[in-house]
Amino acid sequence: MKRQLVSLAIVASLFLSCGRKTNFPPAGSYSDVVLVTETGEPGGINDYIIRELQHPIDYYTKMEIQFKLRMISAEEVTREPPTKNMVIFGVVRQGAIGSVIESFIGTNAVRKVLEGKNHIFKKLDYPTIGQLTVIVTASSPDGLKKVVTNNGAVIRDIIEEANRDRLREYLLRREDIEGSEELRAKYGFHINIPYIYEINQDRGDVPGIEIIRTQPHRGITISWRSWNKTSVSLADSTELYDFRSKIAWKMYDKDVMRKDLVFYSEDKLGQYNTIRLDGYWENSEDLFGGPFTCYFILDRGRSKLWMIDCLVYAPGFSKHIMLRELRAVAETFRIN
Repeated sequence: MKRQLVSLAIVASLFLSCGRKTNFPPAGSYSDVVLVTETGEPGGINDYIIRELQHPIDYYTKMEIQFKLRMISAEEVTREPPTKNMVIFGVVRQGAIGSVIESFIGTNAVRKVLEGKNHIFKKLDYPTIGQLTVIVTASSPDGLKKVVTNNGAVIRDIIEEANRDRLREYLLRREDIEGSEELRAKYGFHINIPYIYEINQDRGDVPGIEIIRTQPHRGITISWRSWNKTSVSLADSTELYDFRSKIAWKMYDKDVMRKDLVFYSEDKLGQYNTIRLDGYWENSEDLFGGPFTCYFILDRGRSKLWMIDCLVYAPGFSKHIMLRELRAVAETFRIN
């Protein structure tokens, strides 16, 4: 048995060292995750990580699963082609999965796991360029259950952040630099505009600008208003709701929201702390609607509140994929 595990570790090491040489990013969707476990099958302890990765998101007209999983066993990992996202889940120094984990994080990191110090490892561009590998591990099955139960949101956020970083890098291989500079000069903010997006509205009277990508439609509107308070918080929810309501009515051909379908949270957008508003928009004169995510950023130096509104209209398409893309672009927002 020891000889088999050693052989597996050697093969895995060769696989990893060879995998580094490719310059081609892995194919597939950023919503796809390859989950590596001891058995490669649901059941037992594996159900804990499956439940966390298949986190349901309510987009009002449709429930979506955050990540789509494909499971493989530890013994299959050396034959797995490059993938955008991989999660390795198991107990260190136990079974074939223990050997795979040690080949990915190294013996010193395994010692940290055994000491109870580290349990989640992020490795970007590893073992291939463009791949994210997240290792979730512990020194015992009970410990592993606690790690994944207590850190499900953390694990999902690691994957989502890496997804947005890689997606943004891809989208901005070509960009409308002239359009970005024009907006900066006129309105005092910067946002990188991917070449496949366009400035659809530039309305200083509203005020607001909108950049969009069509087929299906997704867009980002940036607006602003004076704000004399020294902070913005969840306690300002009524004013924030009214702010977006007025802009949506003017910019989106009389779109409206429903107060029973919005919720507020604290979040970050790029380098800024924000109040985030999630909800469902619908048109007051026609039968269409969709989800939106809106971020409010305080500019204390100018006593101004910025609103970065990400909106999707995509019947039959995954809303989460569209909103991920919009956030990846919106995270380039900067106040001059």
